[in-house]
Amino acid sequence: MSAPETASSAKQTVQLLAPPGYGAVTPFDKQGHAGLGVRADYDYRWCSQLNAVYLNAVEFSRAALDFPIAFTREERSGEFIPVAVLGLRNQENLFVGEDGQWRPHCYIPAYFRRHPFCIAELPTADGAEPQRLVCVEAEQLAASDQPLISEDGAPTERWQAIQQLLEAIEGARQQTRVFTRRLEALELLTGFDALATANSGQQMRLQGMFRVDEQKLSGIPQKELKQMLSKGELRCLYAHLISLENFGRLLDLTPVADGH
Repeated sequence: MSAPETASSAKQTVQLLAPPGYGAVTPFDKQGHAGLGVRADYDYRWCSQLNAVYLNAVEFSRAALDFPIAFTREERSGEFIPVAVLGLRNQENLFVGEDGQWRPHCYIPAYFRRHPFCIAELPTADGAEPQRLVCVEAEQLAASDQPLISEDGAPTERWQAIQQLLEAIEGARQQTRVFTRRLEALELLTGFDALATANSGQQMRLQGMFRVDEQKLSGIPQKELKQMLSKGELRCLYAHLISLENFGRLLDLTPVADGH
């Protein structure tokens, strides 16, 4: 898989759609953005109203300690995608405080760690593999004595670390797509209503999500089971199933967010 391009090497002019939670994004330009770094006052307020976020399968084991992991259908493609549920109500992220900081000792999904950068896929005229272009929410950049690109256009260690993260996320995204397509082909995903029960006994019901059907999982062919085991996919499945217990934890956190 080739590395994502920057605007200095990509010549197409396209309308770029910002990922959920992002402001307007523009191609990252090693010349136009030279001397800039991520703003010193950067925090997580930008995602404080996202109640769910995309997860790659490689994140399941760590994310399952803090969030419920469920599946939903992506509107444009109709494909299943895994998400970490961050709040029980619309526009509610229980893991971002009023000060814009992430809840201490809780996992920060890669989707948030890559911000203000992202990858846009540009279709090619001949139908070949889409071109991938690094984009940035430019409002989150400012003049810095620790720039991502030096004034002479050379990438710094800070940019190299970000680029490695973006490439790792993209590689994991392709693996996750293979994983979810296998789940769909095996008819393992089923719709469910999550009934969250807090320690206080309070309950809240959520709808419109999908989970792995444990009964169907126990009946899949041995050949498929061995293949999933060899690829680490069974570990992901069980992390997902265990994570569903965290719906109650979200409900425990909700009164704290309300100030009760």
